[in-house]
Amino acid sequence: MMQLIQQVAACTRYDFSGWFLAEASLCLEGKACSFSLEVCRKTARRAVLQVLGWDEDGRYRQSLRVLLVKPFDLPGKAVSVGDGSIVSDGEALWRHVFSDEEIQAYLAVSGDSNEIHRGKDAVVPGLCFLERLLSSLDEDDLRWRCKFRKPVYAGEELCLVRTPAGMKGYVGGRLVSTIERLPYKERVYDEINNV
Repeated sequence: MMQLIQQVAACTRYDFSGWFLAEASLCLEGKACSFSLEVCRKTARRAVLQVLGWDEDGRYRQSLRVLLVKPFDLPGKAVSVGDGSIVSDGEALWRHVFSDEEIQAYLAVSGDSNEIHRGKDAVVPGLCFLERLLSSLDEDDLRWRCKFRKPVYAGEELCLVRTPAGMKGYVGGRLVSTIERLPYKERVYDEINNV
């Protein structure tokens, strides 16, 4: 997955500093050895980037499609309300607190230079969250559509709960992300064309 992330971060055609990741679709069907990046759409406030990965035989094996949005104002750190309990009937699956050091290490490896991930109240990179989650679940073959509804900041505990459709992420009782498992029958190429 890190190779897909590095391809997105290497996009120099436009400056996406200050933009937020709103959605990501990730499909992994084995190893890829070559990659390509395409800017599918770009407006003043929205952009869609897509990375495709092929195996040695030229078959699609991996894809990452991201929707980036430019906010009118950078949001301030939200204050968590309540006792931090999860507002869901799902089964707790994963908990993690992203430290400043962990975020900076990710940025160094990924090549992500977005200013919102640095300094006081650094926003946890959405793809950092997905990469950490993927490595902890030890899955090689998956299809996810992830929506990032609110920013998660360094030092906040992110808790994922299992739902019938996939997973939901909470910080202090507020919903910050959803992960939907896409049908297995969809191949990487089909998923790319249908998103």
